[in-house]
Amino acid sequence: MRRVSQIKQTEKKRNIRENLRNLRETILRETKMENTIQKNYIIVGQGLAGTMLAQTFIKQGKTVLVIDEPGLSKASKIAAGLYNPVVFKRLVKSWMADELIAFMDDFYFGSEKLLGTNFYFKKQIVRLFAEEQEKTLWLKKTNEDVGKYLSKTIEDDFLSDLIYNPLGSAEVIDAGNLDTRLFLDAFRNYFREQNNLLEEKFDYDQLIISKNSVTYKNYTADKIIFCEGYKTTENPYFSWLPFKLTKGEIITIKLLGDTEVGFDKVINKGVFILPVGDNTYKVGATYEWTNLTDLPTEKGKTELIDKLQKVLKVPFKIIDHQAGIRPTVIDRRPIIGLHPKHSAMAVFNGMGTKGVMLAPYFAKHFFDFLEKNIPLDKEVNIVRFGATFKL
Repeated sequence: MRRVSQIKQTEKKRNIRENLRNLRETILRETKMENTIQKNYIIVGQGLAGTMLAQTFIKQGKTVLVIDEPGLSKASKIAAGLYNPVVFKRLVKSWMADELIAFMDDFYFGSEKLLGTNFYFKKQIVRLFAEEQEKTLWLKKTNEDVGKYLSKTIEDDFLSDLIYNPLGSAEVIDAGNLDTRLFLDAFRNYFREQNNLLEEKFDYDQLIISKNSVTYKNYTADKIIFCEGYKTTENPYFSWLPFKLTKGEIITIKLLGDTEVGFDKVINKGVFILPVGDNTYKVGATYEWTNLTDLPTEKGKTELIDKLQKVLKVPFKIIDHQAGIRPTVIDRRPIIGLHPKHSAMAVFNGMGTKGVMLAPYFAKHFFDFLEKNIPLDKEVNIVRFGATFKL
């Protein structure tokens, strides 16, 4: 009986919330401004996912409004922006690597031309071997499908004056990084110049949801798409999605001493060391699942320093220390699709640590779904989490 009573109380609360929501939308609809601006899509969030989605839609001739609170997209901006077609742990190709890399080259090089700014860089990743078995496996894998991304020779003295490299190293081909801050800032200016940007915190109470459209303040659109990163967990319409948030910390260092010439390739062993110019490097990253704030910690810094000192022979100083929260998903795949109840509402999120690779391809994939009725890949489709949906 107690269980039945609890169920009835829960249903009663849901009905109250639904009635209040309907009342609020009715009031907003009746007081709607006459000078409504029509857009095809409203995109909430201008991190990597939201930026690439907006630009993809604009390229396809659609009108877009991007709503973003200044300073909110911190995780995207502090990210190293590395892309790597190889999973080091098993030495296999990263999921969809062939398709993703071909697509991202076209997207980023095209964006550089559009914006007149260079932010997409091809850089080999030097893998320092931790044991002889890893070296043996690497040479074996060069003859398999993943071998197209692996150098076939082992170098024993790579940067021996700067790097501890007792077991040798090899390189990942067709890797590199996106300068995420430069990329996002350049597109923010572009969206602003094109009058496609509303710089404010999104107010869910101002959203009116209809069957085939949405209205936000004096804007009306066919659909609204949320690209809010980890903030999706606070979205009243999508908070039911099973995100597994992870905090990551990165330090920026400068080499000291007589080191006038550093290195221009990415080093990987326990941490990544990414050259960013002027003998300066980004080093990361940590993974934390409990202390989910965007504040850097002494624990994170100490962890990175300890790992870095096992790789670098030369002294260095820390010139910056940042943290952000990644919107990773329990099955490590993006979450893309329409809301189970509201067909004018959608989500494009969960790119995680591979956002630089995933977002360009799946932005076009989502466009084809919305505009051409091409089915979504089942591995990214939001319907895979339908059973967890709560009204």
